[in-house]
Amino acid sequence: MKPHRFMISIAQTLIVMMLLTLCGTHLVAAQGELPPTYRDLPLLIRDEVGARWTGMGGACMALVDDGSAAFWNPAGLGKIKRIEIVGGMNWRDNTIETEYYGNPNTSTVSRTRFENLAFSYPFPTYRGSFVLTGSVYRQTSYEKYLNRWTGVGDDFIQDIETSDVALTAWSGAFAIQLSQSMFLGAEAHFNTGDMKMKETYFPWGACPQPGGIFEQTSSLGGYGGKLGFVYLPHPIASLGMVLKLPERISVRGSEVITSNHDPCEDLYQSIRYDIDFPYTFGFGLGFTPDNFMIGFDLVHTDWRQLRFPGKVRDPVTGQYYYDATTDLRAGVEYSIPIQNPVRVWAGYAYVPMELNLFIIEKNRSRFSLGAGILVEESLTIDFTWQRTTSERKHLESFYSEKQEIDRAIITLAFRF
Repeated sequence: MKPHRFMISIAQTLIVMMLLTLCGTHLVAAQGELPPTYRDLPLLIRDEVGARWTGMGGACMALVDDGSAAFWNPAGLGKIKRIEIVGGMNWRDNTIETEYYGNPNTSTVSRTRFENLAFSYPFPTYRGSFVLTGSVYRQTSYEKYLNRWTGVGDDFIQDIETSDVALTAWSGAFAIQLSQSMFLGAEAHFNTGDMKMKETYFPWGACPQPGGIFEQTSSLGGYGGKLGFVYLPHPIASLGMVLKLPERISVRGSEVITSNHDPCEDLYQSIRYDIDFPYTFGFGLGFTPDNFMIGFDLVHTDWRQLRFPGKVRDPVTGQYYYDATTDLRAGVEYSIPIQNPVRVWAGYAYVPMELNLFIIEKNRSRFSLGAGILVEESLTIDFTWQRTTSERKHLESFYSEKQEIDRAIITLAFRF
């Protein structure tokens, strides 16, 4: 079989997979109800990968052209022409201002962690391109510390909550160029990580309520994948689409509940459950006029199809605890034409909150700025600063929360 015919047959297979996957969304929605209780799941919060594309607000579905495309749109890997190694680090500072029954508190947690590492190899082809990429990237890096209290004088209740979640994806991806203007790609990954949560609830003084400590320590596993497509209808215009397949996160560990009221009420138990994330569909436009790169993305997820050991609907009213959301992303980059080209970029993303049990006063939004430089045609150094802000409150518990997350990301790419 000739090489180009082989590529076309692979493309036809991928297109059929996309259609079957789209039809499968109706099957997920038809599954049964879940046991009671709901959760504000930290695993819903996902970090972006790569300083350059994060700096453009994540509006890169039609533009991405390096190893981080395994995260954004695997079809973009088909644009890689040289052997490439990409890696990065991520500093994160999470500040939460809360008010609990009129009592304010501010807490901050900072952490520096590995972000991603990818190796891409473009195989020689008679026509088009065929690129394989192996990568590891941080999907979730989430730390939170809350110290809430309410009461009068020496009689009060203190509620301290800490969370530390790290989820890493080990990924394999490929892309093929079907013609001068069409790329298809696919990515699959398995997850590893850990999740630690602790809540201390203690009464002080004459407060009659019992207290205790809840601790959960878990290892994380699971798998997921995505399909991608890029089309270039014009030399300065591109279109990208991504279908993120349902992802499963497996949680295995233990829970310990210690009572300060009665030691007989202490409890230890093992935990074992799965979280099934719904399909996500993304669509992006990219434009590359002289010295500029401009991107616009829409990403839609119906979180009502989330499946985990908690309920997604109120059994009485039928109201969903989670909403369908559509992220809006926009970014622009300008290349300064000097001897060692310098690129500067900015981006904005509107990312609605998934859990609707709160009154949202300011939905999650992200603003980013960054710059990069090309050194000796082989080494690229990129840096981005990003700020995410949100505000919400819960009337029944007299609780309000204002969150501000700062991230600093540095990425290095070396091409042979």
